[in-house]
Amino acid sequence: MDDQVLDTLCVRFGHAVTVSDDNNERIIETPDPDAGPHEGNNYLIGGSGASIDNQESCLYPVQALPIFKKIEDLSNKVQTIRMEHTLLCNEVKGISADCLLGSEAFTTLQNLSTEHELLKKKYNEECELLKRKYVEECSERKRVYNEVIELKGNIRVFCRCRPLKQDEIENGTTSVIDFNSSHDNELQIISSDCSRKQFKFDHIFRPEDNQEAVFLQTIPVVTSVLDGYNVCIFAYGQTGTGKTYTMEGMPENRGVNYRTLEELFKVCNDRSSIMR
Repeated sequence: MDDQVLDTLCVRFGHAVTVSDDNNERIIETPDPDAGPHEGNNYLIGGSGASIDNQESCLYPVQALPIFKKIEDLSNKVQTIRMEHTLLCNEVKGISADCLLGSEAFTTLQNLSTEHELLKKKYNEECELLKRKYVEECSERKRVYNEVIELKGNIRVFCRCRPLKQDEIENGTTSVIDFNSSHDNELQIISSDCSRKQFKFDHIFRPEDNQEAVFLQTIPVVTSVLDGYNVCIFAYGQTGTGKTYTMEGMPENRGVNYRTLEELFKVCNDRSSIMR
């Protein structure tokens, strides 16, 4: 609508300028100085058109000045609108390019997500396979392990020799056990007549061996309990030989019983992640 008004005003403006230029040419002509006053007046009247209509035509450009001003303002507005239109077009193009990049990024993200799911599925399958193999290997290890225990003997006898007490040492008592043997699992007992009797065991603990050393020899048998085997550990001997100390021990130095229970709970906790 503004463009049509602008075009109409431009046509009128051009017409008015043409009429104004013709009238100005007639008015600006210099009169003859030798002519009389009447001739001069007639010339002016003739130059100005000698009629009221021509005089109004001469005044027309003056009356049209506000219109010209409006035309100029509208022209400036049109230029401004065109510039804004150009800027908006460029902005739309930029947004379209960003949308295209965003679409490509979204497609790439979808592809990465799909690839991630495939890799996740693949790794889960591999983990399940490794877990099954691990369980199978654990079962095989248990079987072989317990076969080794059986080969060593279902019944195993250990001998622990306690050290002499302080009062025994003060009374001059001496040890009657001789460990100077060619084998670690053999010892000799010196009789009152100085004769020697040799004994053989699965393992011999000397007086300097502590509670930890005793328990380390029982751990293999203890582990078999969690593999489904029946196990029995006990101590026997004369009164005062250290049976209670070996099996129960002291609060600061536990014996086989307490250490066995701690080991069983520890193994159960270690196997809880694979045995459901």
